[in-house]
Amino acid sequence: MRTRVITGISAALVTIALIYWTPLEVAMIAVVICSVLSYLEFDKLFFQKAVLIRQVGLSAMVLLTMMALRQSLQLAFMLFGCFYVLLAVVHVVRSSLNQSMQEVVQHFSTELVGYVYISGLFGFIVPILDIPGYGKDYLMLLFLIVFAGDSAAYFIGKKWGKRPLASKVSPKKTIEGSLAAIVASFIVVGVWLQWVYGGAVDSHYVLRLMAIAPVLSILAQLGDLFESVLKRSQGQKDSGAFLPGHGGILDRVDGLAFSTPIFYFYVTRVLERI
Repeated sequence: MRTRVITGISAALVTIALIYWTPLEVAMIAVVICSVLSYLEFDKLFFQKAVLIRQVGLSAMVLLTMMALRQSLQLAFMLFGCFYVLLAVVHVVRSSLNQSMQEVVQHFSTELVGYVYISGLFGFIVPILDIPGYGKDYLMLLFLIVFAGDSAAYFIGKKWGKRPLASKVSPKKTIEGSLAAIVASFIVVGVWLQWVYGGAVDSHYVLRLMAIAPVLSILAQLGDLFESVLKRSQGQKDSGAFLPGHGGILDRVDGLAFSTPIFYFYVTRVLERI
């Protein structure tokens, strides 16, 4: 527990520093490093043999897609289509080289899931930072909802949790912990509004922000459960050992996988267009 707490506090301080006290380029480099390390964790989780061409190729695809997302969604979708076809062609060629059809399809599916999963997890972080005016604050709000909710679910579930949330996927998660995470999201939004705006903000804006809070909390929990499915499908408890007491990077940031893209679209299409 002590190691977990120390690592968590250290990671939180580094994250705050990257968001508020360093140039955008430094934050971008940190996101790039985390995305590559996360893909390598994913790769190691599903492939017994490390293949450098596959690891470099998929990491490059993830990074190019992340760069495209910062420019425009159209460019990102175009790249996704190109990479989808490229992966299909590569695996058709492999199937022609006397490889097992079942193995080829399995590898194609796994690589495609890894590419989409890691791209979605990290691809919208920098675009949120790029939002004029309050980009840094919005990103901090997202992180607070996801990570405060995770902590609330952990501690409340550990002390008072009795009803399992998804026993086959994650035996220790409880409905009580899940509800605590949702409640924490409302508290985080209230504190964030006071911190950023001093409470002087349009009521419609407050309602819209409060409306997305439980959605983000639920999406974060789904992201956590999805990563648990990935790990359990391979008989693993953690995705890696990069963060002492927490496991791998994916184990720490899995809650962002589904919540980050949705939050980006909500901020740019709803909150910033009031």
